[in-house]
Amino acid sequence: MRLLVVNPNVSASHTETIAAAAREVATPGTIIDAVNAPFGPRYIDSRGEVVISAYATLMALARHADGHDAAVIAGFVDPGLGAAKELLPIPVVGIVEAACLTACLLGTRFAIVALGPRLVPVFRDLVRGYGLSERLAAIEAVDDPDELLVENRSAAVAPLAAAARTAIERAGADVIVVGGAPLADIVPELTNALDVPVIDGVRSAVRQAELLVGLGWRKPRTGSYSRPGPRPLLGVPSEIAALYAAGSEN
Repeated sequence: MRLLVVNPNVSASHTETIAAAAREVATPGTIIDAVNAPFGPRYIDSRGEVVISAYATLMALARHADGHDAAVIAGFVDPGLGAAKELLPIPVVGIVEAACLTACLLGTRFAIVALGPRLVPVFRDLVRGYGLSERLAAIEAVDDPDELLVENRSAAVAPLAAAARTAIERAGADVIVVGGAPLADIVPELTNALDVPVIDGVRSAVRQAELLVGLGWRKPRTGSYSRPGPRPLLGVPSEIAALYAAGSEN
């Protein structure tokens, strides 16, 4: 099995961290190919950057998905996930959706802890869109001035653990979801610091992508996630145009 993991930002170091987490949990025989977005922000921290990253993610998927059995979008805003599910002939899993669904298997209510408060409303909208608002206990965000903690992740462990304890003690969270693909490497430390399960989206998404492939997932031929019929697009890169030119028969 071959899985494509796309980091929706342009940071090669973040991609290395994400790839390491993916390979750590992948089953024997699964090959992980990790790429970062061809353009866009180094770290996604605003609604505008979410939109830019969604387009960049589609570009990366269009360029690299051929030859893969499934793909993972490893950005904690699931940028471009709906479009990717619609346009690609393989299953595509986002790390937010994967982490939240996994958390629901381990407890009644989960909380998200993340760096930076700006995207909290975006996280809340995503959870609502996945139909899991009633399972969401809280979203706790740690201030990350100038992205210092995402680059010095060992320093982020203590404040994220403190935020998680707040969600556990005050909101009754049974499970903690760590918000941010670049934080995958500190999940073991957070697990040791807390008394409830700690869920990482990258690892969850990889295993769920493997599950879908193993179950014999098929592309829907009707409904909102079926591929649209062939249509011309003006002014877009050839890779994106090719996703539409292929048409609904695929």
